Amino acid sequence: MTNHTPVTGPFRITVEPIPTGVTLDVGAFVEHVVHDVVAALLNDDTYADRFDALQDMQPQDPHQPERSLPFEELVADLVAVAGTKMPVYGLQALALAGHVEQLAAPVVAALQAAEGGAAA
Repeated sequence: MTNHTPVTGPFRITVEPIPTGVTLDVGAFVEHVVHDVVAALLNDDTYADRFDALQDMQPQDPHQPERSLPFEELVADLVAVAGTKMPVYGLQALALAGHVEQLAAPVVAALQAAEGGAAA
């Protein structure tokens, strides 16, 4: 069985094949970003005031009930709306893998050398 989650942290990334390449599910990163945005809206008056101003420009529907969501539910709803899959098509999927490997190899080698030196 193939492991479709090659990255487990700090942000989990799941890779799934599609007919033209792969998708990368970066939901944990999107959730982190949305969490930070919602936290900024709640904790920074500058952002909150700007968000309120945009909200005031939207038409109000008297037939739609107001929703009051707790912080975590709002984060989950925004993550669901934002989407979490980023397609990478055809040869670009291989190019991405090659580029990631090219960039990661020296770092991993340095970390392994450091760990080997610390053990000695």
